Amino acid sequence: MTPGVDDDLALALRLADAADELTMAAFTGEAVEHEIKPDGSPVSATDLAVERRIGEILAEERPADGLLGEEVGESGPAGRRWIVDGIDGTVLFVDGRTGWGTEIALEVDGEVVVGACTVPSGAPGGWRRWWAARGAGAWRAGDATGPGGERCRVTAATGLMGGRHSAIPPLDVLDGDRRLLVERLAAAGSTYVAPHEHAALLVADGRVDAGVQLGGGPWDFAALAVIVTEAGGRFSDLAGRPDIYGGGPVLFSNGETHDAAIAALQRGQ
Repeated sequence: MTPGVDDDLALALRLADAADELTMAAFTGEAVEHEIKPDGSPVSATDLAVERRIGEILAEERPADGLLGEEVGESGPAGRRWIVDGIDGTVLFVDGRTGWGTEIALEVDGEVVVGACTVPSGAPGGWRRWWAARGAGAWRAGDATGPGGERCRVTAATGLMGGRHSAIPPLDVLDGDRRLLVERLAAAGSTYVAPHEHAALLVADGRVDAGVQLGGGPWDFAALAVIVTEAGGRFSDLAGRPDIYGGGPVLFSNGETHDAAIAALQRGQ
């Protein structure tokens, strides 16, 4: 029997617990040993350990499901598979800085139906977690909200003028065409907000109206896409397609500002 979305979400949260145990044990707020991958990005032993542990749990509890991880690659069927980033924001993790987390999503027949993003209690800022299931809304919990959590809702802004936006990577590390692209939103009247969490989570929490992510793989987008859309927002590439496989840039928004934000960003291409 195919598991229901409630069972899938419960499993995603258990996977998040397992990830938190590993990342909390490894993160001290100081630099972490790591290697540099061929694409120039860092990878730590913890990135691999998290994805392997999730794979072990899935092999026990969902042996018919596939897995796609940034570090462990692809295994099993693609029609129903878990998409995992052991540490999203490894460059921050290995530098001992905040802003990283583990992302876990379930894709069924090409649609992302469950997503979770988690940061362990040992990290600066304390325990924080966001999760969503298709049709069940998006939620967040943390040391400030308690384990029961609260509903995530996007802003009600209808235009960019007077609004707020954010970006990943942050504006202060961007240069050249990538910086100019993000600055098109400011030119349209929106104020930039530096991301202390992922820009997409700022959208889901109603702290900004739009968030741009300039690049990444499906493991970078999948969980965040369902969290934002279930919070009432929208996710797409700059052509307006809800595609987690295109590599970016992608846009997360409150929905109402989406088309205007895409138009502004396209003027920067």
